[in-house]
Amino acid sequence: MIHLRKCVAGILCLSLFTACSKSSDSVDTTQPPVTPPVVTPVTDTALTKTAHLEKLSVPVSFVNGEKAIGVYIYSDAPFYTPVEATGEGFTCVDDVARAALYYTRSYAFATDTAIQNRAFGMIKFVLNMQSDNGYFYNFLQTDGSINQYGITSVNQPKWWSWRALQVLAEGVNVVRTKDATLAGRMGAAVNKLVAAIKTDLVDRPQVFSQVDGIDVPQWLPEGADQASTLILGLVPYCRNSGDAVIRTFIQKLADGIVASQSGSATQFPYGAFLSASTTWHAYGNDQAHALFTAGAFLNDASYVASAKKEVDNFYPWLLTSGMKSSFQVKLVNNVLTGYNQKDFEQIAYGIRPMVFAAIDAYAVTGDERYSDMAGHLGAWLLGNNVASENMYSVSTGICFDAIAAPANVNKNSGAESTVEALLTMQQITNYTTVRTALNRYKR
Repeated sequence: MIHLRKCVAGILCLSLFTACSKSSDSVDTTQPPVTPPVVTPVTDTALTKTAHLEKLSVPVSFVNGEKAIGVYIYSDAPFYTPVEATGEGFTCVDDVARAALYYTRSYAFATDTAIQNRAFGMIKFVLNMQSDNGYFYNFLQTDGSINQYGITSVNQPKWWSWRALQVLAEGVNVVRTKDATLAGRMGAAVNKLVAAIKTDLVDRPQVFSQVDGIDVPQWLPEGADQASTLILGLVPYCRNSGDAVIRTFIQKLADGIVASQSGSATQFPYGAFLSASTTWHAYGNDQAHALFTAGAFLNDASYVASAKKEVDNFYPWLLTSGMKSSFQVKLVNNVLTGYNQKDFEQIAYGIRPMVFAAIDAYAVTGDERYSDMAGHLGAWLLGNNVASENMYSVSTGICFDAIAAPANVNKNSGAESTVEALLTMQQITNYTTVRTALNRYKR
């Protein structure tokens, strides 16, 4: 069986290509500040089937006796029965938090008790994975013990803590309408994590190190990719709390993401936000989405302009080149050069962030070329990809794990692929013009 591992970048294939020298071309900040659009979700569930996610969901019990819901990380074709993985653990905050986010965003959350109960069970899982220092452990073992020492599970300022923050901070208000006690626990957990963030991250000096001629911001939590997920959790927290320290910190994180932007409209990599150091990778590439979110929250059009630069220039290049998995950049004799380009693996987790950012651009501008782009990107899930394979089933909610090569699709369907596809289709469903574009581009 072939499984995707959590938060581990693959070895990059060597494929040298060059471009013109790096440009710090200015972005237009003269447009008036934007405010978040009001979206009325469409009640059409034709694209969002949760049968497979429900099959992956599993009751768990913690040592304190609390019952919760986990999500199996893996399931294998052709029968898609969940696989009890050994090693790291069989379920994790990374996946469960995203699944809970999907349920709390559902238009039916207010009235559907089954959806509420799934969300509540998954949120309880996340809450029970918080450690005394405020950060979260990631993996739960099959014997019910928490993996406290694995590199992808430790209670440090990493991806899984930011995912926990996002679902707890974003979901607390909708949960409060149904379960005030659980909402209170969510708020307390967020406050505990934010206290740790203030101790460990807020006062980092805004300095750069130079790697292969590229200035890399050192105040971000490992990279712009993680900073983007952190922003997506801190913004709803700050909306609820009015925390002035965190508001300033959001701006600081956004500045670091902007500093990670590389190239221009005509120069590779065409305004892409590097993910970490000098590497761009598709997975978790939420930098543009986070800047749209931060720009609206901070009323700062410059962040929106920077996000649009990536959407306007980098995404069309990806669409015409058949998508990419990763690459690196370096500056040699003032020439920005790309190397270690990797076309595969292509995964739903690499598509969803771009769909979200293109929809953000559409929501901000009303320009239907962005809704067209969002539908085009989303159609990767429905056969418009280099493998000409339907990666997502609108009848079952199964999403294949990866395109490994044009003639090699990994047809396993684990939690991450499933949830990322559902989140993508859920957001597309909210916009009629995007849904129309999806139907036009799908194969």
